[in-house]
Amino acid sequence: MSESTTAPAAPRIQLGQWKRTYQKMFALGFLIAAGMHLILTFSFRVATTERAHEASVQADGDGYDLVEPPIRFELRAPRLAKSFSVSKTPSYAQTFTPREIKFTPTEVTRVEQTTTTPTARASARGNRTEGSIFYGALTGGAGAAEASWGIPGGAVAFGRSLSAGGRLGWGEGQTGGVDFQPDIADDIVNLRGGGTGLQTMRDDLVDYTNFSDRFEGFVVQDRTNKKKISGHLNFYQLRWRASKSEPNGEDGWNVYPRALPALMAYAMDSTDIKITLSGNVRLDDQALFSIPIIIMMGQTAAVQYTPQEAKNLGKWLRAGGFLFIDDGFANIPGAFNKSSRALLKDALGYDAEFERLQSKHQLYHSWEDFDGPPPGLDNANVPLTSVGGSAVPTRFNERYPYLEGIFLNGRLAVLYSSKGYTHAWSEWRFVSSANGGPLDNTRQLHFGINIIVYASTAKGGLMDQIRAKVASEYQRK
Repeated sequence: MSESTTAPAAPRIQLGQWKRTYQKMFALGFLIAAGMHLILTFSFRVATTERAHEASVQADGDGYDLVEPPIRFELRAPRLAKSFSVSKTPSYAQTFTPREIKFTPTEVTRVEQTTTTPTARASARGNRTEGSIFYGALTGGAGAAEASWGIPGGAVAFGRSLSAGGRLGWGEGQTGGVDFQPDIADDIVNLRGGGTGLQTMRDDLVDYTNFSDRFEGFVVQDRTNKKKISGHLNFYQLRWRASKSEPNGEDGWNVYPRALPALMAYAMDSTDIKITLSGNVRLDDQALFSIPIIIMMGQTAAVQYTPQEAKNLGKWLRAGGFLFIDDGFANIPGAFNKSSRALLKDALGYDAEFERLQSKHQLYHSWEDFDGPPPGLDNANVPLTSVGGSAVPTRFNERYPYLEGIFLNGRLAVLYSSKGYTHAWSEWRFVSSANGGPLDNTRQLHFGINIIVYASTAKGGLMDQIRAKVASEYQRK
């Protein structure tokens, strides 16, 4: 019986051991899980936390230059894309106000002076001696015996009362109470109205002769009658250098010596302009800038010039000068024609644009009316003269039915002719009958006067500036 009662106790003991073993394993697993959780949490905390540290730069110096790291910041002024200057030179545009100048005689009205009759009392005392205002104080009467330093008769005042006593001060004194104030005739009227500017010049009987010693030219044209023109003008030729003389033995700048004297004589016979041949001027002469009109002629020789001479020519043209160039050989491919055009291009640069003048241009209607340029040497094609049997180059029989010009700010500054007008002025009257002469050069001389009148009256030229200056000097304020 005892063996049957003790046998079932072994499974119970095994069940209790297994339970304790399970508890131990659970506790051990929990501890391991908690430890891993703590480790993971700490690792994540350390990984996500930024720690302060110092940056260090290490570089190997072999073969390289050590460069300091850019840790400094310097504030610099901004760099402008376009440079500029604080002070700039101002540019001035010359404007000229045209004014009309008319020289007409002023009618003067003769005024007869009115004779005044003195009063009876003044006639009665007219034989008395009168003197200064202190005469009565010294004499006190009319006679020398009454001379005294007292003032018995009072000081004599001519024209106004000085104080009480008589009409003239302290008693009548030497004038006997007569007022010697001058009698002014009220019927005299100033008939000469006060004008301004050019009107004042006419009132003062001022004409061009008053300025002949001040300016190189002063020409005035009547607006109602373009044929009525007066003034004075000094004629100048441009003297330039050439490497050879012309076939007629003259220098290139004066190849036709009779041209300008013939034009001067004809212009003075046809107008009231007094023209003086003043000689020649060089481009390096300071007097160039006071001359309003210059004529340049040539034939076969080329023009030689320096850069400074070209610069002076450009300054003079821009200041208002007028240059007339005539090719006396009438040949555009010629040496003079080419070299003179090169001079203008060097003087004016890009402004040296040669434009053909239209028939409606004022140059063709300033004095005589022309439909275009009159015939020249290119049309006549007469033989050129020579000296000593020297050979004369053969002209190309070309005709140029136009004139050319260079405009500066709308003003015709250079008139260029390839027609040989200087040859016409000088030589046509002396062409032999064997060559079809003599030739009539009247229209060519008329056109020469047109050039003078236009250059003298064109707006913006030196002559126009002179007229404006004179008008401002006589402006009454």
